[in-house]
Amino acid sequence: MNILITTQVYPPEGQASATLVRELAGELCGRGAKVTVAAGYPHHPYGRLYPGYRKKLLTLESNNGFQVVRGWHLIHPSSSVTVRGLVMLSQCAAYFLSAASCPRPDVVISYGPPLLGPLISAAIARVSGARLMTVIYDIYPDIAVDLGHLREPLLIKAAQKCESLVYRLSDHIVVLSEGFQRTLVGVKGVRQEKVSVVPVWFDAQDITPMSRDNAWRREMGIDPEKFVVLYAGTIGLISGAEIIVEAARRLQSQTDILFLLVGTGHAKALVETKAKSEGLSNIRFLPFQPRQRLGEMQAVADVSLVTLAPGRGSTSLPSKVLGYMAAARPVVASVDRDSDLAELISRSQCGLVVPPGQGEGLAEAILQCYRQPEQRRLYGEAGHRYFLQHYEKKVVVRRFAELIEQI
Repeated sequence: MNILITTQVYPPEGQASATLVRELAGELCGRGAKVTVAAGYPHHPYGRLYPGYRKKLLTLESNNGFQVVRGWHLIHPSSSVTVRGLVMLSQCAAYFLSAASCPRPDVVISYGPPLLGPLISAAIARVSGARLMTVIYDIYPDIAVDLGHLREPLLIKAAQKCESLVYRLSDHIVVLSEGFQRTLVGVKGVRQEKVSVVPVWFDAQDITPMSRDNAWRREMGIDPEKFVVLYAGTIGLISGAEIIVEAARRLQSQTDILFLLVGTGHAKALVETKAKSEGLSNIRFLPFQPRQRLGEMQAVADVSLVTLAPGRGSTSLPSKVLGYMAAARPVVASVDRDSDLAELISRSQCGLVVPPGQGEGLAEAILQCYRQPEQRRLYGEAGHRYFLQHYEKKVVVRRFAELIEQI
């Protein structure tokens, strides 16, 4: 079986979906499929080409038994929606170059970018006589409309038409949660049998429970007596991460509590600016860390945070929570009560949920964990057990590969 995977991001880019694509391709290759990954040149999230890469019309890379093809496309650091749209459009166009250089696929799997990626992948599938599987990790254009990035009624209508076309052209759709499945079936009108739930996964070997006092902590100069509240991952526009600054302001008097934000994203500058304007000394920012240091980084946390802006729980599910669970750390989530993330935390009993956008509630939940070390331990252990049962790489990737073979 020949499989073509089209993806917006791929290692060395550090986004979770980049790693997921690589691991899925490896699993499919190990099961006897001939796999090609069509990707862009690495430039996320800064809009600059990574060191060691040079853009050419076509670049072929060998990766653990499968081929990665990178076609020429635009790269620009601007955060303008128009510029980013042009970059994504050119990257999607490059998929055609990649498809022409690989064996005719039996299945095309689209990992984005949103709307454009699946439509281009559908065209490749049509020409090849292949089946199309579309993977949806964020529901567009709903997110763009909610954030105010898409306001022109004609553009919104056009994007919604594209969305409907994606659903219609896809032979099968994969979403990461039951809530997303309910949205597609109940709101978007997609047939139930056309949608499967395959959650994101995490390799348990990458992050394992370990001591909070480790080499990474010492290298970063973090006092072992500090109670660390960790936010690790993309600080995106829908993350609502600015509420962490409000919580940090309310807990300034607790001098042994340190808020540590590790990662980057389009909202990081906003959060940093807000923290500086408040004159806060109990909050610190670090860039993304090397993958081989993730376990140590996660281990320094006494509490791990995940946030979403109000109303965003129905269109996005942050994968960072899996790293927290893998590290056996308690989770405090500032999210909508009816969101998939809130449901996950309730089912796994790995932590606390507070309403989004409420700094006082977030600060109180952190204080509750701060004062109850035994409860923190129980939350962490429960989350780790649940992670191994439902989100560990071997379990989920095998199920995903079997679904692809059925398609």
